[in-house]
Amino acid sequence: MENLKMFTSNFVELTQEEINLLQNLFEPVDVKKMNHILVSGTYVKDLFFFEKGIFRVYVLKDGQEFTTKFLFGPTIYAELFSLRKATPTFLNIQALTECECYKANFLAVERLAENNPKIRRLFLKFYEYIYITGVKRQVSFILDSQSKRYNDLLTENPKIIEKIPLKYIASFIGVKPETLSRIRKKNNNI
Repeated sequence: MENLKMFTSNFVELTQEEINLLQNLFEPVDVKKMNHILVSGTYVKDLFFFEKGIFRVYVLKDGQEFTTKFLFGPTIYAELFSLRKATPTFLNIQALTECECYKANFLAVERLAENNPKIRRLFLKFYEYIYITGVKRQVSFILDSQSKRYNDLLTENPKIIEKIPLKYIASFIGVKPETLSRIRKKNNNI
């Protein structure tokens, strides 16, 4: 888990001892490219640390997949709705690349945070960041054109086109693959 300290430093500077306390809660998860780490209908009890790789979060509706988020390692992910409501998740998380992944029991992480103010602050700042990016995405779907959503995605993740199939990118920005093709041609990004 060599990237945990780098990731946490984006939010809070933890001591090596605090990093070790957090790191000791995680265990490796074997997940290969295109496999799922989370499947809708299951109960979630773990928080994930994605050390390396790219993951896609999506929901299924009437047999169609709708991509809601891309996760780029290193990052932490917790499916809070399922964890807090003790209900099965409606989300799926799929590894799009070769990856390195770890999981930790969410309640154990919470207990550690309760007893360590800096780790508690880490998660507070991280969840704040998740909230802000979620609101930004919601507002973008109301105010921005499909082309702007695509261009913003490229600006935030310039190499995304090389690493993620276009059908997932189309789903993420809320268009059909044919529409994405037209947007790309218009923008000369092919």
